[in-house]
Amino acid sequence: MESADELQVSISCQIFNMDPYLLIRYFRCTVSQEEELAVQQWLADDADGSRAKEFNDAHLLYIGMVMHGDEAVDAGRPDSRPAVPAGRGGRPFTRSPLRKILAAVSVAAAVAFVAVVSSLVSYHVAGDRLSGQFQTVRVPAGKSMELVLSDGTSMWLNAGTEIEYPAVFSGKDRTVRLISGEAMFDVARDGKRPFNVETFASVITVLGTKFNVTVDSGAGRFSAALLRGSVKVKSLLPEDDSEYLLKPNEMISTDGESFTMSRIKDPGSVECWTRGLVDVAGVPFDELMRKFELLFDVDIIIEREQMPAIGYTWGKIRVSEGLDHALGVLSKASDFSWERNFETGTVIIR
Repeated sequence: MESADELQVSISCQIFNMDPYLLIRYFRCTVSQEEELAVQQWLADDADGSRAKEFNDAHLLYIGMVMHGDEAVDAGRPDSRPAVPAGRGGRPFTRSPLRKILAAVSVAAAVAFVAVVSSLVSYHVAGDRLSGQFQTVRVPAGKSMELVLSDGTSMWLNAGTEIEYPAVFSGKDRTVRLISGEAMFDVARDGKRPFNVETFASVITVLGTKFNVTVDSGAGRFSAALLRGSVKVKSLLPEDDSEYLLKPNEMISTDGESFTMSRIKDPGSVECWTRGLVDVAGVPFDELMRKFELLFDVDIIIEREQMPAIGYTWGKIRVSEGLDHALGVLSKASDFSWERNFETGTVIIR
């Protein structure tokens, strides 16, 4: 009959893709060179971060076994049983409760020390490899997403956003690449490792702050709005190699040629999209229609020579009320009409 510890390891086999016995021996530094390379290669081939999580889960299981005592550690080997020394007359030698406790503590402490050293080394080896492998997330039209990175930084991704980030951050900085779309970052503070957001137009560097970034490389548009802390924006434009320092409630934007800094009149308009709202004040009509395409997953065709002017100086539209409601609200303060084709999924603005 299986012991409780063996049963625990047996159950864990059902939730791990990698053999948990191999991982436990890896933590105990009792694997062969070939097995060690196999574990490290398994970590390096982690496409979605699930193997790094599995590795951490196995390590937590192992730490629990170490804390439980030497018998639990030996349970990490399927064919092992703790040896019982024989006393006089061939009877099992029984130790006093105090000696048992001291022995268990000594073994657990020694194995824990080896485990900590081993896990630190393996963590850095795996971390270096995983940090060089960027994962890509593309948010479908009509959807939004919230992610928490390995350092504790929160990201809110708007519809149509594409971003790349490593499974773990390793090295002197933390870098993500915002390819297109809109993202809000609430960066976990780390004085030793700055957080970088790379775009086609700039590199944004912070230590701990909250800011919003919008990228449309096809139209040459980029903007960054700071809500808390401070950020440094390094231009990557061909004719501008300047650096800009943003303070709270300041924003910077470009049309692809040069940067312009301005004050944010309504800070709530910057992050309202994370609550399912669209700010319509001061947004060019064609840019707003592009947002509607992503938010409502439709194609909008503007059949006009001049873009309509939006008369609202303040206001937000709730996405959950639908496209027709949004266009109806806009049409009350602007001169345009629209026709919707449900078969083709297109909307024509006239």
